[in-house]
Amino acid sequence: MIANKLQSFLSAYYVYLLELNFFLLIVAFIFSFKHIKKIFAEIESKYLILLAFISVLGVCATAFVTPRTHRIFYDEDIYNSMAQNIAHHKKAVMCNEGYYENNELRVVGEEYNKQPPGYPYLISVIFRTFGTNELFTFILNNIIFGLMVIVIFLISYLLFKDIFASLIACLSYILIPVNIQWFNTCAVEPSTVFFTSLAVLASLVYLRDKKPINLLFVVTSLAFSLNFRTESFLMIPIVGLIYLIKEPGIFKRKEFYAFGILLFFLSTAIILHLYSVKGQSWGAEGAKISLDYFLYNLKTNSLFYFNNKEFPVVFSMFAIIGLFFYKNRVYIKEKIILFGWFLTFWGVFLFFYAGSYGFGQDVRYSLLSYLPLSIFVGLGFSYIKSNLKNKVKSIKLVLILLIIFSFTWFLPFVKAEGEEAWAARNDHKYAVEFARLLPPNSIIFTHTPNIFLLNKKSAIQTSSETYNPGTVERHLHRFKGGVYVHYNYWSNVDDPVQRSFTENILNKYDYETIREYYYRNYKYGLYRIINRKD
Repeated sequence: MIANKLQSFLSAYYVYLLELNFFLLIVAFIFSFKHIKKIFAEIESKYLILLAFISVLGVCATAFVTPRTHRIFYDEDIYNSMAQNIAHHKKAVMCNEGYYENNELRVVGEEYNKQPPGYPYLISVIFRTFGTNELFTFILNNIIFGLMVIVIFLISYLLFKDIFASLIACLSYILIPVNIQWFNTCAVEPSTVFFTSLAVLASLVYLRDKKPINLLFVVTSLAFSLNFRTESFLMIPIVGLIYLIKEPGIFKRKEFYAFGILLFFLSTAIILHLYSVKGQSWGAEGAKISLDYFLYNLKTNSLFYFNNKEFPVVFSMFAIIGLFFYKNRVYIKEKIILFGWFLTFWGVFLFFYAGSYGFGQDVRYSLLSYLPLSIFVGLGFSYIKSNLKNKVKSIKLVLILLIIFSFTWFLPFVKAEGEEAWAARNDHKYAVEFARLLPPNSIIFTHTPNIFLLNKKSAIQTSSETYNPGTVERHLHRFKGGVYVHYNYWSNVDDPVQRSFTENILNKYDYETIREYYYRNYKYGLYRIINRKD
């Protein structure tokens, strides 16, 4: 009961705190922008043009080369649905029963989600500005991919002052195959990577000028980043490591602790959120975090970077060169920061029950390790360039061609939707089609109301008829456009409880078939209820 009250409170409090945090982040960025402009002023315009080109190339690669699809079902629908509810009702909840009346969503049945709502909030800003449309979420992640290039360049340049290494880091980042795929989804990981990286950039900008106002950029970006995934909290020790190594004197400054209070206040929602969901299983049959998973995940997640199937082994080799051979006497502190960043977000999943990169779509967790790894790749290429520039005249061109040529090996992989989750992917595709077939003033019983609500159709959980007999009949009187049933992925699974929800309705009521599809051993259908059989 306490958890329910707390979640009810959080569903509204969280939204308003995120709104304040995001507004302060925008203000902080404006204040810090003149300091960022000074960094760009040090760099020749030809390199800035190359940087812009790589950024645009990244956006085009993820938006047009790889299929625009969902890869983690049905989480991406949940994120969009929560964004819709935040935009319309200022509450961070999923909608299990909702009606569209006069082109406005009315939430009847709501549920608090175990994932932090930072990403749905971000999407909601787009939805409330331009309208609810899943396409906008895809475009958001595409644009973030381009912005990542700018962030990587600035972090690399502020740490190592090596323009060539920084540009190569950007180029290698946009050519990581798994990166390209996942930045053309509605998944949370791309925005998680961006805002955690932004916190690192803000920390380095502050160290450059040591202006107290720049701490506002650090605090607001760090606080905002904590709300995307649970492991985002690991960004706090990374930022702490930066200051401990680069400027330990900051811990003696009064403004550091003054802004620390603001950080704590902006983090109250995520702290309460984690407390409220601490007892949930998250799909784990045993412990969520355990040493039992370590050895298997260690082997799988280490070999991932060398299998040359999903990650270019060329990048791994040059990253090792950059780590061990690039100007060790000058930049040992900076390398410790980068390596600590990589180890933190790579190592945390070694103890997680679903942390294996080889386990289905959990390869998406590897995205959190790519930024520091890409900078090491840039350092490796810079090291080779420096040692061969007197022997090979066109060494820069040769190295760039090596990166591009090695990427072509992965083009078939990048262009593929993949076998994983094929049944759920088809379910989503047909559900979107079925939504277009529903007439005005109709409602559909489905396991996935989120998909239909996003397409501005009234929807309710299929289980409602089982738990509240007569629900379908009552809706027949209310919705003159018709009551429909969605035969979907969950109607096919080898789970008698899930299957019974759909069968219970179809066995109890007469219906007509509107549309049916078959793929392998799965059926997907849209049926219109006529009346009760008895």
